[in-house]
Amino acid sequence: MQQLRVSELMRNCPQAVVSETIRLRDAAELLVTNGYSVLVAKNTSGQLVGVIPESAVIRELMSISSRDANVSQILSRHVESVRQDAEIGGILHLFRSSCHEVIPVLDHAGDIVGLLHRHDIVKMLLSDGAEPQTGQPSESTLPGGRRPHFMNRDKMRVKDVKRKPPSSAE
Repeated sequence: MQQLRVSELMRNCPQAVVSETIRLRDAAELLVTNGYSVLVAKNTSGQLVGVIPESAVIRELMSISSRDANVSQILSRHVESVRQDAEIGGILHLFRSSCHEVIPVLDHAGDIVGLLHRHDIVKMLLSDGAEPQTGQPSESTLPGGRRPHFMNRDKMRVKDVKRKPPSSAE
């Protein structure tokens, strides 16, 4: 089976990539209007410098009086990133931790070219025939090659429920 590359699952989200000096108010507006949970910050050279989680923006908005402050103080500079040509099977371990909802994708020059979302990884793992390259059966396969009931979408139909007639003893 051909292994998927990060570039095949990543999203191009140019609105989520912002300057590390963006105003707190502008960051909050971007998060709200685009439905993002995190923004990716870059320096003036276009290189990744950190992420701005929605939770940090909310905390900062609640604790300061000036919404014109910039996000440099709440920027998380310890960030995992992946190359766009990396194989998905080789980066799955990054999503085992609950702290990685979105991982920035970089090209060979270190420029941000997209975002890889955890829920896209989960969808890929749950889709037909997708298995991480570990040499082991997929976790979505039960012994005997069967799939869990929640993955059999064609069998998930609402059945007619027959009601008992009201009792005449009432």
